[in-house]
Amino acid sequence: MLALLCAFSLVALTQSPVVSVSFDLRALPEQDYRRWDAVELERKVALRLIQEGFAVVSPQSPAQLRLRASRTPEGLLLEAVGPRQRVEQGVRVGRGSIAELHLEVAQKLSEMTRAVQPEPEPPEPEPPLPEFVLQPPVEVAAAPARPELDLGLGLGTLWHGPGVDPHLLLSVRRGLGAFGLEAEAGLGVSRDAALTVFEAQGGAFFSYRLPVEEHLQLEPGVGAGLVLHTFRLEDAWASGRTGTQVSPAGWARMKLRWRFTERLAAELRVALGVLRPVTHVREGETLWSRGGVRLETGAQLSWGQ
Repeated sequence: MLALLCAFSLVALTQSPVVSVSFDLRALPEQDYRRWDAVELERKVALRLIQEGFAVVSPQSPAQLRLRASRTPEGLLLEAVGPRQRVEQGVRVGRGSIAELHLEVAQKLSEMTRAVQPEPEPPEPEPPLPEFVLQPPVEVAAAPARPELDLGLGLGTLWHGPGVDPHLLLSVRRGLGAFGLEAEAGLGVSRDAALTVFEAQGGAFFSYRLPVEEHLQLEPGVGAGLVLHTFRLEDAWASGRTGTQVSPAGWARMKLRWRFTERLAAELRVALGVLRPVTHVREGETLWSRGGVRLETGAQLSWGQ
């Protein structure tokens, strides 16, 4: 066991600059060596010194500190010799058990070892770097943010007073960070037995994408543009069967956007448009009407680059 502890200490000695210590009991008479169980005493002292951070080596090996025990009339004389000083302590034998004797010897030898250990040498100062190595820090310019382009295609409804019409919508958004400029084009169709109405719209929007969760975004926006209103009466005998009106328009819009991947997203769109009202009347009967406010709802898929 002592050889194993010494081997462990030698490994530690080769790995780090610790102080080596040897413990010599060869000066004890053979009778005292056996009566005081010196083999177990060597093991306990070695274990205590290893716990203190010393490297324990055999008495035959060179060591920085040497511990010895010899017989005296009262008991044991403990001696610790270091590179600069030497200390001694006595231990009286016969007052207690062998275990108590071992504990007292290990404790005193630990204290004596710390008393004679050499002072640690101050670390050598690092040589100054050559002047040509000292270079000023290089500033790396951040890469400019790349504009993002989103293409969208959707289908929804136009709510104009009492009527509801299908609505096809195309959009292209040019984004830089959270802000973006967007162009929208839409087509609404209303058809019945007496009248067919087409409303084509085009507008430019300014929007801002606000993250809510990892994949969920809110996108408020405002826009302005034109609405082209065309109609055709199905009555072949009516005068003024066709016509076209152009109206300026403005929108307040909100999108709820869910990203499936980095490029593909689904969007729910709600927009409130303000434009010129239109009414079609034949012989006192209202065939189609829209006030100055129009509600647009729908869903679309968006593909980003």
